[in-house]
Amino acid sequence: MQRKVLMISCAVSFLLSCVSISIAQAQSPQQTLNQYVTDLQKNPNDYALREKIIKHVQTMKPKPAIPEEARRHFIEGNTLLKAAKDPRGYGLARDAYRQCLLVAPWWADAYNNYAVALELSGQFDEAVNALKLYIATNPGESESRKAQDKIYEIGAKKKIAVQEKEPSHPKAVSTPQPNTFEDLLRKIDGRRYATRDRGRQVLLDVKGRAFVLGCIEDDRSYTELYRSEIRGREFTEPVYSNISRDIARIVERYWSISESGESITLRARWSSGEVEQLTYRWQR
Repeated sequence: MQRKVLMISCAVSFLLSCVSISIAQAQSPQQTLNQYVTDLQKNPNDYALREKIIKHVQTMKPKPAIPEEARRHFIEGNTLLKAAKDPRGYGLARDAYRQCLLVAPWWADAYNNYAVALELSGQFDEAVNALKLYIATNPGESESRKAQDKIYEIGAKKKIAVQEKEPSHPKAVSTPQPNTFEDLLRKIDGRRYATRDRGRQVLLDVKGRAFVLGCIEDDRSYTELYRSEIRGREFTEPVYSNISRDIARIVERYWSISESGESITLRARWSSGEVEQLTYRWQR
C-alpha cells in the first residue's frame, strides 16, 4: 500500500513539473522582456536587472524595436545636451536619457549619451555605471575599448574633484561646515511620511536614496505605487507613468524636502496642465 502511494506521489510531482515547464515555455521572449521592463520601472536603480535585460535582448531574434516613447526622450536628451551651458542644463539632458532608458533599457546609444550627461553633471559614479551597461550591450571591440578608457578618465576626474574639495590649510579643518543634503538624507533615511489623498491614506517611505510611494487599500493591505530616486533636497523629475485620470496623465513631479526633514512636499503636473500638491508629514 505504501509503495502504491509513493508511486502516485511521484507521478503527481512529475506532472506538476511538466506543467510548470510548459507555462514557462509558453511565455514568449517579448513577454519576458515586457515583464522585466515593468519591474525595472518600479525600481530604476536595479542595475542587476538592467544587465539581465541587456543579456535577454541579445538572445532575441529578431531584436525588439525601440519604442517611440523611448526615441522621443532620446532626441530630447540629445537636443538638451547640445544646448546645455551649466549644470542645470546637463541635468535636464540626464533626466531625459534616464526616462528613455526606463522604456528601452537595452539601448546602447542611450547608455553612452546618458554617461556623457552624468559626467558633465558631476555624477561620476553613475556615469561609470552607465558606461559599464553600455559595454554590456556589446557595442564592438573598438567602442568597448573607448568606453573602458573613458571609465579610467572619469576615475581620475573624480580624484581631482575630491582633492579640490579638501581644505587648503589646517584652520579650515576645524571650521564647522553647514549641514549638507547628505546629512539631511541620513537623518530621514528609514522614516515614514503620510497624508490623505481622495479619501485614502498615502504613505511615503524613505529608503536610502529613494522615495517609495504606496497606499493603504480598503482591505488595509499595502500597495506600492512607484519609486523615485532622491537627487537633492529639491528636484524635478519627468515621468513615464501609467497613472492616469480620464485622458490626462502625470508628466512631471516636483519634490521638496523641508530643511528640518519634518515634511516632504510632492507637486504633480498633469498633461492637462492641472497641478496637484500633497504634503507628507513624518509619522513619529
